[in-house]
Order: sequence, then structure tokens, then C-alpha cells
Amino acid sequence: MTPTWEQVRGANYGTMGRTVRGTVHRPDGSWSRVWHAPEETWRYENESGEPTFIENTTDRWFRDGNGTMVHSAKSPHTLHATVGIASPSLLLRAYEMFPPSGSLGVDNQRFVTPSAPKAVRVRGRDGWELRALDPRANETITYVFDAELGIALRWQRGEDWMELENPSLDELFESALFTWTGLSRPAEDDTAKYQREHEERQRALASIPQALPTWLPMTTNVQSQSGDARTGELSVSISGYAPQFTLRRWVSAIGEPKAEWPNDSTPERYRRSIGDWTYEIRSHQEIDRDDCARIVDSIVPVDPPDRDPTEIIAELAAEEHDRREAEMLATLGTGRVLTDHLEDESLLIRTDFTDDAAWRDIAVAAMAPIPQGDGTEFAAYLTCIDNPQYDGLTVDGLLDALGESHTYYAFLVDTETVTNPEMPIVAVYTGPDEPEVPRGRTFRVIPSEMWGVENNLSISNMDFESFADSADEDGVFRVFPEPVRPVEEVTTREIAQWIADHVGTDVLREFHAQISGRKYRYPVSLFEDDLAEVHARTRDTEHGEHAEVLGYDEFLDATAAGGPALRGTVPTRNGYWMFVLDRVSHRPVAAYRITNAPYVPPAPQDGVRQPMRFEVPFVCTEPTSVSMLTDDDDLIDRDVVQRAVLAEAARLHPDCDITGGVPTLQRIPRLVGFNIGCYVHIDGRPVFYVSIVTDVDDEFIVQEVPPEGMRVVGPGEA
Repeated sequence: MTPTWEQVRGANYGTMGRTVRGTVHRPDGSWSRVWHAPEETWRYENESGEPTFIENTTDRWFRDGNGTMVHSAKSPHTLHATVGIASPSLLLRAYEMFPPSGSLGVDNQRFVTPSAPKAVRVRGRDGWELRALDPRANETITYVFDAELGIALRWQRGEDWMELENPSLDELFESALFTWTGLSRPAEDDTAKYQREHEERQRALASIPQALPTWLPMTTNVQSQSGDARTGELSVSISGYAPQFTLRRWVSAIGEPKAEWPNDSTPERYRRSIGDWTYEIRSHQEIDRDDCARIVDSIVPVDPPDRDPTEIIAELAAEEHDRREAEMLATLGTGRVLTDHLEDESLLIRTDFTDDAAWRDIAVAAMAPIPQGDGTEFAAYLTCIDNPQYDGLTVDGLLDALGESHTYYAFLVDTETVTNPEMPIVAVYTGPDEPEVPRGRTFRVIPSEMWGVENNLSISNMDFESFADSADEDGVFRVFPEPVRPVEEVTTREIAQWIADHVGTDVLREFHAQISGRKYRYPVSLFEDDLAEVHARTRDTEHGEHAEVLGYDEFLDATAAGGPALRGTVPTRNGYWMFVLDRVSHRPVAAYRITNAPYVPPAPQDGVRQPMRFEVPFVCTEPTSVSMLTDDDDLIDRDVVQRAVLAEAARLHPDCDITGGVPTLQRIPRLVGFNIGCYVHIDGRPVFYVSIVTDVDDEFIVQEVPPEGMRVVGPGEA
């Protein structure tokens, strides 16, 4: 049953005064672990497990852009604010947005007139979504509250949002979690610098003439206060508000400047050029275009700067060049010491000091964003080390310098990199010795491919040897080879027809019997190959000690002589068939089957909910490609499945409002044991059902899937 707003709010009030832990995700893909013990004790950690913010009753620490913890003692006279990014307190202390009436002595409600709760899921948890107005910001806020714990799972305003994953309440936190004993510096220096820069900026802004509109779209609110119907006397309270927006302007001849925060994330609503100026309106609120036009028309213009626009453009370009130059000099890492940068950094180390310009060009090229053709760009995130003490550093010298650090790779710019027009950079494996990748293994990579190597190694998405093995014969990685493409796309029915009259061995007869006995077509990709290479790969393949192999030795004998062939695979329920055909006649050369050991679930763990074990008398043994099904195949009517599912849902929840039940598949094969998924909404809450095809026409085994999940188990399975 759908709760009321008052019930949802009460559940959230129930989190007051309780410790909370969870992982907070943001729209840029970043996330942080958060601990909170009311009222004012916090700890944030980044993906690497480093604390980025710590607060207790007396002190605060935060990590600056250089990785240093900055300390400030808390004082009632000091205001601390979170700028440019929403605070996790909007999730963990959501109740502060709608405090109990009179709890603060003033009306401080920031979640006004909420919508009716709607059932949703956030990161695997059921919740109730509501939208309401924040009158302070005059913007719509969306919250999702956990249906079980009452904690806020999602907060959203415009395009900014946060989501809470794996929330936990009432844990006992160690006090050491909320203090910092490592190196730190006082915040006073930052505060004084920020205040000085802020005052200078405000003085500069105050000197710029403002061109202001004389008309705004106004909404009027009227509320009667007192009056007398007999006399017609009436007193009313009248107020009004206009939409909040940002008005930007620039000289058209100079060009549009880059929008700064927070306007860079504020949607553009209107833009028009009038005279020397271009005006732009940005707002998180929808504003009628006619109203925008009237706002701009009402602006009292000011004179543009009394300077030649081309002169200003040249001046801005020079400043931008100097800024980029300063950034580049900082990026090049002059004077950095290798051992100061061994934690979660991708190192680009200069070992040749004969050509400063070449080093700079190589570093710039290695870190340059590379367009991907879809509007996105990828770049290598490198920490450059430019220090003459590493002049002539070899791979062995690098390994000695790294010692027992947990750095698994590094990049070197050596003499070959500097003198070769391709600028191939040395990639070095610096992790522990392994059979397939010994410590000190190297390959070279051209700068335009550095992004792929660095990005994937830094997050362990790919192994070092994946790139090293894909290098060209000269040891330089330029690009991954094009994947082998099939020469023919056929189905199991065509394979069965080709080999039907040429099955001369028991294994081939078994292969033919299995694929010809299938009820539905299954797609098969055929690749051109040489039997000798197939033989070598098959011989070197490890199938696991528990796998059953049929026809393996016969397959090796048949492929040993080599020759052109077509290679393909056909999946089975717990494995696959590998087969080869004559390239021209399509006659079978050989086949073998791998059957993997049945799945054995992991042992239960204390405190971890286990999926429900649901036993059925049969399982589907024929792999099916749903995309290959057509209306001409023997299919199950989706409406019949829906009625069966809704009937079971009504039996389990007799007093609830039940809708949905439509199968997720558009076409359903009539195969005994085939599983069909359906979503049912029970009082608005989504619940997943599984319907299993039986050996009786249009009769199904229907089961509601519990929140912890379900595992369907057939005869002989664990």
C-alpha cells in the first residue's frame, strides 16, 4: 500500500539522532564513502580510501587540491559553507529540509507541498519518490526515501543529484574515525587569501556598469486578512515573485566568454544580440520565451568598453596563452621526486635531458585529449617527473627506485622516445613477478594511444600483458588489431543440413543429433581459420579439472595436418560444441564438446541474505536466441502468461491494487523449463515474478521473487 507523505516524513524523522554510513554517488561518476554521527560528526573518503573531509565537535579537516589536509578549529563566529557541490547532509540529514513545526522557532520548511509518493528503486533498494518546492531557492526538489529504513536514497535539483548506496543505521563508530593525526596545515592562510581575492574581485565587478531590465514577469499572491461582507470592506496581503535567472552580456564583436560556475551548469533559456551587445538568460526554471524577449527589450543599455575589440581579443588570447603556459609548466613536474608520487598516480618520467622542447612536446601529446567521434574525449592522467637526477634512468634503475611500493606500471621518456618521430613512450610493468608478465616487462606506446593504456591500467580494467601482447613486431603499441570477423552468419539448422550425410564418427553423430533436434534456430558465426592453428589453440586450452570433454583427442587428430577450414561454436546448456568444416564443401572435419561442472553456490556468509532456492521438476536444456524468434515459430501467447502471473499475485496479495504482469520478452518460445520474467506493481510497488513453462500447454509455475533474489534449481543441481 502506498504511504502518505506524513508517513514517509515520519519514517525519515525516525533516522534523527542515529548514526549513518553509506556510499554517496554523483552525476560525474565520482563516489565517496560517508560516515555521520549526529549532530556534527562527519567523515568522507574518496575511491582510494583517503579521507577528504573530517569533522567533529571541535575541528574540521579537508584535503586540498595538492593532497594536503587543511585544518581549522571550529568557532561559533566562523561560517563554513559547501560551495559548488551538494553536501551529503542533504541525504543523511534530509529531515532538516522539513523540520517539525516550530522546532526551530521559525518557518524553515524547504520541502513544501510534496507530490504523492511514487514507488521507485534506487541502487537496488525500494523507495518512495516525492517532488516539492524549495521556497528558499524557488526550485523543485526531488527526494527518494528508503521504504525500509526511512533514510533519503536520492536528492535532486535540476541536473545536480546525489544517491546513497548500501545505507546502514545504528553502527558504533570509533572516535578515531573522526579525527586526523597526520600532517596538515592551518586554514587561516587560505582564508586570508580567499578573502583578499574576493574583495579584489568584488571591487572590479562594482566598477562595471550594469545594464538592468526594467520589466520582469511577476506572479502575484493575494491573501485576504480581514473584512466585512455587509460593507464590502476588505484588507488583503499582496506579494509577488519573479523567476530567478542570470542575465549574461558580452560585446558581440569580442565573442562569448566561457560561462563560470554556477552559470556553466545552468540551462540557457534565451539569447539575442541588440546593438553592440549579446544578452543571454539562464535559469533552472522554465521561462516563457516571450517573457524572455520582453525582459531583454526592457534592458537599459550601457556603452561598451572604449577600446578596439580586436585589441581586447588579442589581449585575452595572450592571457589565455600565458595561463596555459603556466599550467603546462606546472604539469611538466620540474623538480619532482619520484618517491613522492607512488600512491595511485600514473608516472611519466623523463630520462633523456638532451632536448627540452622535445620533452615538452612528448608530454603534451601524451596528455592531450583524444576525440572519440561521439562528442566525448579521453585523456591520459599523468604525473610528470622532470628531474635531472633521473637522467639515464634504466628499467632496472626504475625498479630499484620503486622498491616494494605498490606501483604496478610507469612510463619512461628515453632517448628513443625523444629522437623517434613517432615519440614511442616506454611502458614498464613494475608489479610483482608473474609467469606471464615478469617484473620489468616493457613495450612502447605512441602518445595518441596513451589514454587507452593509462586509463585501463589505472583502474585495472585491462592487464599489462593485454597491451604488450598487442604491440607490433617492433614492440610499439599503436592500436589493437581489428577483431576477426566471421565470413558467414548461419544457423544451427543450416549446419545440421550440411553435415547430415557426412557424420562418420560417434561424436559427429552426437553433434548432429543435438543441433538437428533443436526446436528453434540458433545463430552461428563461422570464421575462416587454418586447421593447424585450431589444433594448436585447442591443444593449449585448459578446460578445468571438473569439465567433461567428448571427442577431444579425435578432434586433435583430425586437425593436426592443417588446411583451410571454417570454425564455429554452438552453445549447450552447460557448455559448448566446437566444430570445424571444410572451407568449400561444408562437410564436417571434427567436433568436440565441453560440458562444465554444474554450478555450486558459494557458502552462506553471516549477515548476508542468500537468494531463495526454488526447486522445479525440469529445466530448459535448449539454448535460445530470442532475437531469432519469428511469428512463424511455435510461441506462447504473452496474454496467457500475464493472466497466470496476475492470478498468482492476486492470490498472494488479495487486498492490494495489482497491475502490470506483462512479460519482458516480446516472443516466448514453447520450451519446457523456459523462464519468463514479468514486473507486477502491487499498490504501486514493483515486484518481479518468474513464470516457468511446463509440459502442459498454457500452464506455468509462477513464483514471486523475494528482495534477496531467487535461484531456480532443476533436477541434479545444487
